[in-house]
Amino acid sequence: MAKHKWNFKVPVPDDLKGWKEADRRLARRFAEYLQFEDRLKASRAIKRYFNDDNLEYFLKKHRERAVVQAYTAWGILDYRPTKTSKTHAEKMLSEGLPKPEAVLLRARMEAFPTLYRVASHNPKAGTIDLEDILLGGRVTVHDLLMSENIQNNLFLSGRTFPVGRFHFIELAGPPLGPGMGMEAVEFLRNRGMEFTPEGVRRDAHKFGWLWGWIDEWQANWKPPHLCNTDGDDLLWHTVSFSVANPLDVRQALLQRQDVEYDDQEEEFIWAKETGRGAKMLGGPVTLGRIEFVGDELVLTVNSAKRFATGRKWLERLPGVVFLNVKTRRWDERDEDRPMDERISKPQPVEITPELVVSLQEMIDKQYMEWIDTPLPVLGSKTPRQTCRTSAGRQQVTMLIRTMPDPMGQAPVRVPRETMLRELGLTTESLTSRPLRPQMPQHSEPIEATSPRSKVGRNAPCPCGSGKKYKKCCGR
Repeated sequence: MAKHKWNFKVPVPDDLKGWKEADRRLARRFAEYLQFEDRLKASRAIKRYFNDDNLEYFLKKHRERAVVQAYTAWGILDYRPTKTSKTHAEKMLSEGLPKPEAVLLRARMEAFPTLYRVASHNPKAGTIDLEDILLGGRVTVHDLLMSENIQNNLFLSGRTFPVGRFHFIELAGPPLGPGMGMEAVEFLRNRGMEFTPEGVRRDAHKFGWLWGWIDEWQANWKPPHLCNTDGDDLLWHTVSFSVANPLDVRQALLQRQDVEYDDQEEEFIWAKETGRGAKMLGGPVTLGRIEFVGDELVLTVNSAKRFATGRKWLERLPGVVFLNVKTRRWDERDEDRPMDERISKPQPVEITPELVVSLQEMIDKQYMEWIDTPLPVLGSKTPRQTCRTSAGRQQVTMLIRTMPDPMGQAPVRVPRETMLRELGLTTESLTSRPLRPQMPQHSEPIEATSPRSKVGRNAPCPCGSGKKYKKCCGR
């Protein structure tokens, strides 16, 4: 068969725009393959990738999670109808492609699928830092659209591939929420996947089984039990007391060892320096806040138990009489509350460098203590004890890698590398994987998988689904 001749020039290594155009052309070839070829519509291919033969269900149920792109990529890069069959990617190369597209295709073929955690992202630079959960190592992916719409601590099943000065990602399965990482790892392990480059490449289709696993996970999901540091269910209590003589009550409050006055907020802080919460936080735990509002004393606490305890000792103060209490669930929307209970939101706390250091030290202390804490998931053994076996070392490694970073404004992180070093697990990571892209054979720089340099969240999705970007690939 005669080779085609094209005039497309190979962009220079740092020509991101040029490689975007080449990647769009290759993406169109992928889409045409799914549309016009019957190979991926055969029951055998569908069953292998989804572990179920209901293709229509998965394409409809998970379209907004880019299931079409992930299935097509697997079908082109990995699927062989028989052991001796060529993949469609191999056929595309043998029949001839423009050189830029051939470079992109080879880079994908040389990569292997795995599960990544989104460690951080930078929308201004258009980059996403990914941590490889299954094999270890980190990589920075260049994808402007994804960086503008992704969240930290999500999990992406895909293959990243280096070409020229960049790394880019092709999805191999569904994106997963922050709380799904470890359970997804266990699912893949229980399905016989070996967490080695050879193992994940051989079982690339099993990342497709995660589409059905998501449905089961969501059907059985229960909201987490949110409690305070004493283990009490969260229920906000606003308690009002009448006061005969405010000056006497103020003096009595200041004489208590467990109460301090906050000059800036003009309120009293009721705290406890011992117990489970104090050990967990490495310092005093705030139990409630007390302030004078007009002729009344108002106590605010976050549980029924703390309300009962606070009411008991406050009623012992001179001239203090209980009036009423109002409760509010932690998840109650502000618009659902009576107008007289709505208060303005507190001003955000200034995140100073000193505060960040203090918070990080507290996080470090908690997680280093976790190493010697018996855990139900480890059969009541501590992580350190579990690491005495090879299987245990792998399990603890996965637990640490899938830990989400704390949410909030302060840029604090789980000290994963410190924990791994403490347990002697760093040598088991593939730390030799390059953090910066290498130039593979026959390759040039490749652009991110995003087909445009910038797409608004309400603009039509460039994948051609007809939906808004925020409702489609932007999710």
